[in-house]
Formats: sequence, structure tokens, C-alpha cells
Amino acid sequence: MTHWQNPSLLDRLDPLRATHPSPAGGRNRCLHLTPTGKVAMAGEQPHVTELADEDLAVGAILLGRVGEDHWWVLTDADRGVDPRHRDVAPELCQLLFAGLALVQWHEEHPSCPRCGQATVPERLGASRRCHFCGTQVFPRTDPAVIVAVTDEDDRLLLTHAPSWPEARVSVQAGFVEAGESAEQAVHRELLEETGLHVSAVTYVASQPWPFPRSLMLGFTAVADAHDLALDRRELDWGAFHTREEVRRALERGELSLPGPMSLAHQLIQGWLGSAG
Repeated sequence: MTHWQNPSLLDRLDPLRATHPSPAGGRNRCLHLTPTGKVAMAGEQPHVTELADEDLAVGAILLGRVGEDHWWVLTDADRGVDPRHRDVAPELCQLLFAGLALVQWHEEHPSCPRCGQATVPERLGASRRCHFCGTQVFPRTDPAVIVAVTDEDDRLLLTHAPSWPEARVSVQAGFVEAGESAEQAVHRELLEETGLHVSAVTYVASQPWPFPRSLMLGFTAVADAHDLALDRRELDWGAFHTREEVRRALERGELSLPGPMSLAHQLIQGWLGSAG
């Protein structure tokens, strides 16, 4: 996940958005989504086209600039795929996640939160404005924690939720509640869903996850495996595993991991690759 820890490739051109109808110079490159957040693909990567200037007035949202190119997103695709389990190249991943977050926000928030009247996009799609009361509305991001929990023998807790594919497992995750720190959310989520009191809570990394609008805050923590008591409404099975057990299960197809773009995948792979 190193590309999320480095400066963004994307210059969001914030100072120019309020005063320029469209940025000048460079190519206009575009990603294509459905209104529900599916992605038009070309093989294993998102489909990218080049837009003429006259196409920019027809609902295109400006993501920003990478190098000399300006990147846009349009919701004009008839069909697409869920990209969560694809291995999208890092540069396109950053652009795609920005596009997904903005498109879904525009689709889900057409009305003013203050007066209920319709809002319209402004600043080339970076915000919306209510012309009735003047309120300016910005995209919302919901913080969530995701935690790789190990026990005293350095075994990793992997669990399965009822709605997932049969063999899919992951580490624990949950939203940060109002008035709660990320670390407090780690303690609460693990206690609620697994019965575990965790210690040594350590921040690792963050990642946007626009499905639909999360910012994932990754942690590691330690717990006593004997205290494991799953909330069966949230998790139907799970256990602490050694590295060898996980490797064998993956080879046999008995377990599968979250997609390679996810922080969950990287936390699990980080544990698998470390000395046990």
C-alpha cells in the first residue's frame, strides 16, 4: 500500500475550480462508471478514453491533474464491474477511488441537508450548492478501523461474515462512532464482535475505500485467543491461524483473501511475510 503513504499523484487543482470552466493544456483523460459505481474495464484495468473539450460540459467531474494530463470521470457506462477484487495499477487506483467517491456522493446527495431543496454541482464537481439557501455541500468520508489481531503465539485472527463468499476471510473492521477516537473504536469493535480485550494497539496505515465512502485506518493489536467469543449476528465463523495454516488453506482454496487493492489484504500479507 506504499502509494497511499506517499504524496498523491493527483493535483486536485482546488484554486482553479472556482474561476475556470475547465483547465487548459494537456490531454483530457476520462474514466467511465455507471451511476451505481461499477467501472467500465479494458481487460484488468479501468477503461480510459480521451475527451474532446466539447465533451467536458456533459456531466464530467474533474478529478485533477497528473503530470500534464487532466483526469475526469463520467457516469455514462451502460455496464461495468465491481473493482474491489481487481488488481488495478497504483496510478489508476488513486484516480479510480477518487472518481468512485465523487460519483457516488453526487448520486446519493442531490438535496440540501439544511433546507431539503435541490443542489447542483459546482467547482467542476468538487462540491454542490443549494441555490435556495446558499449552502455549499462537500463530499463526506466515514472513518473506519481495520485491525489485524494476533495472539500470544503470533497467530492471526481471521473471520467470515455471513454475506461473504464461502471461503472469504478477513481481519476485523468497523466504523468509528460519533465522539470516539480511532483507538477507542478498535477496542469497542473487537470486544463487541469477538469478545476480545485487545492491547498494544498500533497504527499502521490508512487507505480510502469508496464503497461507498470510507477512510480505512489500519491497526495491529494483540489479544488472548482463549477469550474469543464471536457475535454470530456479525461473524459466523473465525479462528486464530498460524502462517503455515493460512498458506496451506490458500493453496487448497479453503480460504480466500480480500482483493489486492484493499488494506485488509495488505495487513494479512504483511503478517504472512513477517517472521513468526
